[in-house]
Amino acid sequence: MTSEPPARDRAAVALVLAMAVTASAALALGELSPASPKACPPLDSGDALARTPVHHVFFLIKENHAFENYFGDRPGVLGYPPAGAFPLAYGSNRSASPFLLPGTSTPDLPHDHGSELADIDGGKLDDFVAQAQASGAPAPVDAVGYYGAAAIPAYYAYAGHYALADRFFSGVLGPTLPNRIFDFAGTAGNWTFNSAPPPGVFDFPTIFDELGSHGISYAYDYAGQSANLAPLEIPSFSANPCEVASVEDVTTLPSQLASLHPPAVTFIDPSDDPMVSEHPSANVTVGAEWTATVVNTILASPVAASSVIFVFFDEAGGFWDPVDPPSTGPTGDGFRVPLLVLSPWTPAGTVLDAPIDPAALLRFVDTNWGLPTLNERVAQAPSLTGFFNFGGPENPPLLLPTNVSLGAGAQTPKGQSAGDGQATTVGGHATLGNPGSLYAAVPPSVARWPTAGFPNITLSRCWSSPKGPSSPSR
Repeated sequence: MTSEPPARDRAAVALVLAMAVTASAALALGELSPASPKACPPLDSGDALARTPVHHVFFLIKENHAFENYFGDRPGVLGYPPAGAFPLAYGSNRSASPFLLPGTSTPDLPHDHGSELADIDGGKLDDFVAQAQASGAPAPVDAVGYYGAAAIPAYYAYAGHYALADRFFSGVLGPTLPNRIFDFAGTAGNWTFNSAPPPGVFDFPTIFDELGSHGISYAYDYAGQSANLAPLEIPSFSANPCEVASVEDVTTLPSQLASLHPPAVTFIDPSDDPMVSEHPSANVTVGAEWTATVVNTILASPVAASSVIFVFFDEAGGFWDPVDPPSTGPTGDGFRVPLLVLSPWTPAGTVLDAPIDPAALLRFVDTNWGLPTLNERVAQAPSLTGFFNFGGPENPPLLLPTNVSLGAGAQTPKGQSAGDGQATTVGGHATLGNPGSLYAAVPPSVARWPTAGFPNITLSRCWSSPKGPSSPSR
């Protein structure tokens, strides 16, 4: 990411993590009695509670790209082909049109709540370039650029072999922190900023609380050098050493999956890793390859045959998208972002066009393990049945070539990223740059699954659009 959110106390975070590690080690050595109030309750994979063949769910959440920015070049999806006219500045008669980006990275764009309200422009969705220009972005016209399969071949291959949602919206109209909170809580407490909120705003339960209280195991794996993670902003998480003990470096993922009781639910968060998160100005090819490495690790593990992998993006990052977000809460959903669904039960080439957001993914977890729904927002979310055919032939795993290691980002100094054209080494290997030839072409085979969308939502809104400079955001 390009800037540090304010009001973070890294020393306090490090202390909490250290306390959790100490507690976990003590428990493993028998220094804490299982009956001790300080002992963590035993958790297992919850296989006996699972109501479907899915026994393991993975949330792999990348950074800051709109759906159109990644899949605008894919026939058969909503928004193809990209089209429109976007003023180069407020009040300008000159405009830009969507174009295929020639490289593998762009500068960062304004994507705070105010900028995204301005982008919407009363539903016309035409002020992305003008707002980027007003905010001082180095290349504002990149806001309407999009990548093709040559830059992100792994994602196009997964879309062809598994499933893609073309009406999946981020949970909050705004930047990273509230969206990542929403991704595991189904709410962000109406908070739309990257800074830590006042006390009480994040006082709500998360999916981790719910899983733990029912004896179901979970993990929160991060990539990068920092402990700057969204769950640590939640009081119920950060104050509980047993929950903080679930935070692990992603390089431990292979050993987690090979353990006697692999986690039932795993969140994988590279948001603080400038090499692989895909947050502009990172190289999207390198980031997508790292995603393929994570997916390969899961698909080559003992849990592959009982797993679902949700690969999605936390927010749109200021990039244009032609679909107006639905209003599903006080702040409204954010723009469309990519969601790929990988599983043995997902028919190849599926495109789900029902409007959903991360609350639907949390509802899937609740339903799959027979848990009470996390909150009303999750309870009202649509079903994901269109992604799965549990009675049909199984889809074989797709393992893709990759030259990026799980711990690639650990070799990148904080504040630097692998930008377009930058010579670098990833995980001890030269980066591929544009490895499109390594991936077999997977033609789109679109199967539309008509399912119910959001209940009782309004697809139009009358919001004022504050236009002008944006606030710093992730």
